[in-house]
Amino acid sequence: MQNFEERMLEFGRIRELLELRCVSDLGRRRVAQLIPTSERSTLQRNIQLVREMMTLLEQRHEPPIHDLRDVEEHLKRVSRERAILETTELLDLRDFLETARRMRQFFTGLETVAPNLYQLAQPLQHLPALVRSIEEKVAPDSTMRDTASENLRVLRAEIFACEHRIQTTLQRMIRELMESGDLQDDFYTLRNNRYVLPVKTSNRHRVPGLIHDSSNTGETVFIEPYVILDESNRLSELRVKEREEIYRILLRVAGHIRDELPSLQTNLAILAEFDLLYAKARFGVAHGCTFPSLAEPDEPLRLIEAHHPLLRVAAPDVSRPLTLTLERANRVLVITGPNAGGKTTALKTVGLTVLMVQSAIPVPLNARSRVPLFDQVLVDIGDEQSVLQGVSTFSAHMQRIARILERASLGSLVLLDELGTATDPGEGGALAVAILEALAERGCLTLVSTHLAALKNWAAAHPAGRNASFRLSERDHRPTFQLILDLPGISEALIIAEQVGLPRAIIERARAMRPAVEHDATALLVSIQHKEERLSRELAEIEKTRAELEILKSELETEREALAREKRQLRLRMLEEKERAIRELKAKVEELIARQPTKRELDEARRELDAERKATEGELERLKATPRTNVAKFEIGMNVNIPQLNDEGTIEKLVPEKGKAQVRLRNGVVVTVPLDELEHIVRSEQETSHHAPQGAVVYLPKGNVATSIDLHGKRVDEALPLVEKFLDNALAAGVPFVRIVHGQGTGALRKAIHESLRQHPHVKNYRYGTPLEGGGAVTIVEFK
Repeated sequence: MQNFEERMLEFGRIRELLELRCVSDLGRRRVAQLIPTSERSTLQRNIQLVREMMTLLEQRHEPPIHDLRDVEEHLKRVSRERAILETTELLDLRDFLETARRMRQFFTGLETVAPNLYQLAQPLQHLPALVRSIEEKVAPDSTMRDTASENLRVLRAEIFACEHRIQTTLQRMIRELMESGDLQDDFYTLRNNRYVLPVKTSNRHRVPGLIHDSSNTGETVFIEPYVILDESNRLSELRVKEREEIYRILLRVAGHIRDELPSLQTNLAILAEFDLLYAKARFGVAHGCTFPSLAEPDEPLRLIEAHHPLLRVAAPDVSRPLTLTLERANRVLVITGPNAGGKTTALKTVGLTVLMVQSAIPVPLNARSRVPLFDQVLVDIGDEQSVLQGVSTFSAHMQRIARILERASLGSLVLLDELGTATDPGEGGALAVAILEALAERGCLTLVSTHLAALKNWAAAHPAGRNASFRLSERDHRPTFQLILDLPGISEALIIAEQVGLPRAIIERARAMRPAVEHDATALLVSIQHKEERLSRELAEIEKTRAELEILKSELETEREALAREKRQLRLRMLEEKERAIRELKAKVEELIARQPTKRELDEARRELDAERKATEGELERLKATPRTNVAKFEIGMNVNIPQLNDEGTIEKLVPEKGKAQVRLRNGVVVTVPLDELEHIVRSEQETSHHAPQGAVVYLPKGNVATSIDLHGKRVDEALPLVEKFLDNALAAGVPFVRIVHGQGTGALRKAIHESLRQHPHVKNYRYGTPLEGGGAVTIVEFK
């Protein structure tokens, strides 16, 4: 995508925020190269990759990318023949390959949760032979190992022996020279990589040898004694050979690296992409961002609760969202209203949101938003007057607009701030109308802010135009930052001037000088705004009521379907039982016939068959005619038995519309139980007096109480009663922890379960499962 005027929309600051969240310079360079694209398939793939990474971060799955090393320059240098890498650079390369191995291994277990990230990680290669070659030759402290080659091992053994002989000789000389007082200190040191003794300058003639250095004060000279000269020369030769051998070893390793260069370059590109995706996802999760759906360029723009991204990051508490829904015919939106009311921020919000979406960067808005793909974003926002170049404010605006008119097309988004200002209002308004007509003919989407009445009138009359406005609060005359469609705004210049401290006398004089017609028009607009606000509130109430009715309708439909399913299942079970009993009796009769029974046996079998048939039919009739549990026979404070829990308790609350009751068990736990599972306990006075003073809890927990429940395939309204009963049974059995399997899905079931757990009086804590427990698809519940 070309012609994005990123500077005016501050897209560079978004890049800076992403660079802060990268873990290496690889990712930071990818951020610097980030360019918005209008290629739909590429953009959809990039957005899906970021979505998957955000999902992993929200589920506490951190990719092992934090130790990523930038080896791009290493690989460029070693690609040349006879080039080598230093030992520290080899360790960087080893760590780089280890990150590639961990990243591929990490995503191997997440192919169902993050399939696109899994596919992206598949080409990563660990190159174990190269890693082993580096580790066998380079120690963790970046020194070359003695075992890197046989020749190096022999050389270092000779070096060690030679140094030992030199040091032994020097130790002997130190003892002798210290007694004679010729040495400044009792140690030897190195100068120019040669062993020397610190000799007093006045006694230098007493120690035969070569002077290599002297102290700053001149009181000490550093002498290499002649007695070790041959050994020192030998040591220097050995060190030269050691360096040559190390160079040969590094050459061999560099050759191995060049052989693997294509795989290393692939790893470099993939891990740089992962670093960029990780930065985008971290930004999105940190600031509550998401992605809108993508529309075609000629489809309408719809932004719901869209925040300016930079304001959202810098001051989330004061950022105000923008909601803007256009229709297909709306190609020019004229935004009016008071100064500092939000017009320019709205233009920047739209522009920066488009740039970020088309760069696959999550944005702070409602996911129900829809953003078309634009070939270019053309912007004229701000004042770039140049005194040195002799360019006025109006001239600078016209120069930019001339360039915009040259480039604007059907796939363009044009943002114009304060169009037609900085000149005579009459001429400026006429020129602004002509510019908007030209942009409308090109079919591009144009958003313009202005105070000119000519543009308001044009937007109301032209089929491609539409008015919108910001306003001040009726109560305190502060900006509401709420965009109102189809209503032109009032500049409110006198109110703004009064708020910033202009003398009241000047304000009153200005009001008196304002034309009566203009005053009447302003009053009419204010009246229309107030009526529109009242109608908006009433419409909101109607929408709220409609939504509540829809919810009730949905709940009733769900209950009806559940009852129908239960009825069908009950009928099927009864028919299956009946068929099974008939088959058994038929088989018995056939068996009797097969072994030629007596008439008495046949009569007895027939009677048994008839009796079973009548019993089955009677049971079926009783089931069909089973009345609902009589709520009236239960009351609060009544002692009841709960056979399902093998326990007794006292009714604390009745819920007749649901056919349930809350019962406090003898161990103090409150459970919710269907009324048809309760049995009334009637005790005599003797039994009551016998039980009262003891106060003992006799409780035998059921041995088969489940500690896990699987809710896969359940809707929220089906799952919550099951969870409630499951928790009650677990509490009654004294189970400390339980496991609820709700799956990933859309997250609706998980959120409903978590909300229920937050309100449960006996839940101490709950959390997502660890990867071994099932990860984000499982919730672990701990009781108080």
